[in-house]
Amino acid sequence: MATVQEHVERIHERGYDVVAGVIPEDVVGDVLEEIVAVQAAHNAESEARQAATRAKGHRIGAKGVGVRKQVINDTQIFAPYLADDTLVGIAEAFFGEYVRISCTDAVVNHPGNERGYWHADWPYNQTNASHIRAPYPDVMVHMSTIWMLTDFSAENGGTFLRPGSHRQSVNPSMGEIDGFDPDGPADDEERAEGKAGSVLIYDSRLWHAVAPNESDADRVALIVRYAPWWLNLNPSMVGAPEHTQMVVETGGKNYESVPIDQNAFDRLPENVQSLYRHFVAQPD
Repeated sequence: MATVQEHVERIHERGYDVVAGVIPEDVVGDVLEEIVAVQAAHNAESEARQAATRAKGHRIGAKGVGVRKQVINDTQIFAPYLADDTLVGIAEAFFGEYVRISCTDAVVNHPGNERGYWHADWPYNQTNASHIRAPYPDVMVHMSTIWMLTDFSAENGGTFLRPGSHRQSVNPSMGEIDGFDPDGPADDEERAEGKAGSVLIYDSRLWHAVAPNESDADRVALIVRYAPWWLNLNPSMVGAPEHTQMVVETGGKNYESVPIDQNAFDRLPENVQSLYRHFVAQPD
């Protein structure tokens, strides 16, 4: 098993790494079943939201991918693992103390989903109303993770990654860069692969894309992002003044998160509550 420092070095070099066995093998099946049920219950809502966003002319994800935003409001079955020592240790190596979670979404790539475009995550995605303007400084300000609730493989749509691209000061969400096609394959692309229970960690600057699921079963994951205390998350938080000003009033698109219900927060383990204190819904 790799040490925190070894994972940090690989992320510095390649932009990503995989931590195996974060969710134990005898637990991950129960987590998978719960997440699939929750996402299915809200699938119509997810599809309607995505259709409305596309109708406004905004570019989002890929068709055939179901999303449930802030799924921790629906179930806390995976919550004990969010403060995993290795994951938090890696985040603190980059950000220092007082790490926070900025989103917790369920993502189900159904068989036959389309390929997505090459991009970097918020706050680097230039299609978002709130974003850091390119060229970017060479520093990580946000850490993305994809929790594999099913095995990830080339066949079932393991995420496309471009190793080393996190060190570039731009990304293809801006459009074509030096002849690079944002919608096509890359000569150096790799796939995120791992066993269920593993977690892909990557610098949010890393160029990546949704891959087609060519299997006959869903590919299921959680998207969890970790942020330093000094990164302003309000532009992505529905109801916050910055979100209203930068997204609602401009009619723009953004990576959005909703607050956590007080009841859901109260059910979290104490060491996980510290990651979400900034996110709790305020009483009316």
